[in-house]
Amino acid sequence: MSQTGKSFLVRYNENKQAFRYNSHTSKLAQHLVEQAHSFGTVHNLMQILHYQKKSAHFNTVERYYIHTESIANNHLNYNQNIFPNAILTLS
Repeated sequence: MSQTGKSFLVRYNENKQAFRYNSHTSKLAQHLVEQAHSFGTVHNLMQILHYQKKSAHFNTVERYYIHTESIANNHLNYNQNIFPNAILTLS
């Protein structure tokens, strides 16, 4: 998940360049290289999870998605950057 003002295609191309040159500027590219995955199309690699203007609300939505992916062990964030949130774990 990314809070960016850049277009999806620009972010995709940045990740593609990082993958091509084995740069560690992109967690996605780093993961693909380390796991010997190929670099697919924008539609296979990226999807929009939520449309939201930048705001405090967006920060909460972003934390929710990071939290749910972290629980599923399906994230590229550093584990030390993910903090438990009791509100997100209520069932």
